[in-house]
Amino acid sequence: MGVGRPKQFDEQEALELAMQLFWSRGYGNTSLSDLLSEMGISRQSLYDTFGSKRGLFFRSVEHYKATQLSQALALLEREGSPLENVKGVVGFFQDLAADERCRGCFVANALVEVAPHDPELAEVLQDTLDILQNSIRASLEKSIEIGELGSERSPLSLARALTNAMIGLAVTGKLQRGRATLRDIYSGTLAMLG
Repeated sequence: MGVGRPKQFDEQEALELAMQLFWSRGYGNTSLSDLLSEMGISRQSLYDTFGSKRGLFFRSVEHYKATQLSQALALLEREGSPLENVKGVVGFFQDLAADERCRGCFVANALVEVAPHDPELAEVLQDTLDILQNSIRASLEKSIEIGELGSERSPLSLARALTNAMIGLAVTGKLQRGRATLRDIYSGTLAMLG
């Protein structure tokens, strides 16, 4: 039995390039030609490996979870104060917002652009936000257990509000607001933690 031709490209590297392009331009404004050029692969290689542009976008979301989201989650899992770890994640989103490329948050961008018209993608994107929210909630629960936060605080409500604020912070960065505006939003977000 014959063996198929080996891939002539690094799949993870190609995914990183595709994710960055989708992140900068959005799904609709990124053509197949743009992707092929950026990734340095043939149309057939894209179809053989990712199925379609939509399939590549799904894989790009998964790649985002494995690379970018994992960085935020790692901040929550550090030793030390759970409350400080949550503040570190808010800082991570402030850094996203302050990025000179003004791209915002990849997941938030996709939720606004694509999710309203694609329930399957909406579910994948919501799952991504849920992972972040649930990790923040777990850190807040630990913070209450050790007395950093008062027990009257609802970890779920606070995690929802923080996640929403962090996504909003990243979107504000996409709107190219000044650093002073971003600092104000960052400070207001931290104020939720009392």
